[in-house]
Amino acid sequence: MSAPSKFYNLSKILSYNAAYNMCVGGRGIGKTYGFKKKGIRDAIVKGDEFIYLRRYKTELQTARNTFFADVGNEFPNHDFRLNGWLAQASLIADRDAGKKREWITLGYFIALSQAQNIKSVAFPKVKTIIFDEFIIEKGALHYLPDEAVIFNNFYSTVDRYKDKTRAFFLANSVSIMNPYFLEYEIRPDQSSEFVIKAGGFLVCHFINSDEFANEVYQTKFGKFIKDTDYADYAVGNAFDDNHESLLALKNPKARYLFTLECKTGSFSVWHDIYTDDYFIQSKRPKAEMIFTLLSERMAEDKKLMSFTDKPLAYLRAGFRAGRVSFDKPSTRNTFADIFKR
Repeated sequence: MSAPSKFYNLSKILSYNAAYNMCVGGRGIGKTYGFKKKGIRDAIVKGDEFIYLRRYKTELQTARNTFFADVGNEFPNHDFRLNGWLAQASLIADRDAGKKREWITLGYFIALSQAQNIKSVAFPKVKTIIFDEFIIEKGALHYLPDEAVIFNNFYSTVDRYKDKTRAFFLANSVSIMNPYFLEYEIRPDQSSEFVIKAGGFLVCHFINSDEFANEVYQTKFGKFIKDTDYADYAVGNAFDDNHESLLALKNPKARYLFTLECKTGSFSVWHDIYTDDYFIQSKRPKAEMIFTLLSERMAEDKKLMSFTDKPLAYLRAGFRAGRVSFDKPSTRNTFADIFKR
């Protein structure tokens, strides 16, 4: 059987004309292929350039070496090469005619972890940033500290406030607990494939491709994984950590205790003295008492709280007894990490 044909259609996300575009969906649906093809085509036809971005140089090295392996056949009139950390192309007709080869730069391979080193570099022709696998798969890699801020700085370096650059964040449906979903309060919406934020500056597409899934399930491997949790993640668009366990809004009798600042955001903590239930919410009151778990963020109005302090000890005890509820999965997942300590 031939490979599934119902690959990702870029036209929907492009129609929003957003600066930050997040495309999240099943493995192998053609997200990366489609945007690589767009980047190469725009460079050849329009003279625009792209940046192919990964988090670490080790990831980038592997992806760079095979960058043209699949998509190069889409451009039969061109040869492609890697020149250091540049992606380049040249006309085959020039080679056949014995002319001196003219290689044009299509794009740049850059690691986000090293982006701070290129603040003074100009990218006047770059119109597209392809950030591949922006959500980390389970394994040894980890997010950069304050990664959403680092990406904003990088985007600013490339765009220079000219509104010329569009960033495409590509990932499989791995975890809603990632710096970008937390920073911009993004979560899958059952009523719509698209989530729009910041007045349209950012749009996130949670890809639903039933046609693609149906074709996959006709293959031998598809039949093997069908009706498994792996299939939900690899072919569908189900996040492992987007379940409804321990979710509840605070009840009216709960009283505000304090606000706790973590690496992934700040959350208000509430307690019902009659039931001894705790509620942790992303929504915060206007008047608040803030504690932080991050020593570098201490301030006059923000005291440091350690993992051994009594308030957190009480919360951990309540969590183990099933008496702590959260307003949404991302809040719950943040505190699950804290309560593991």
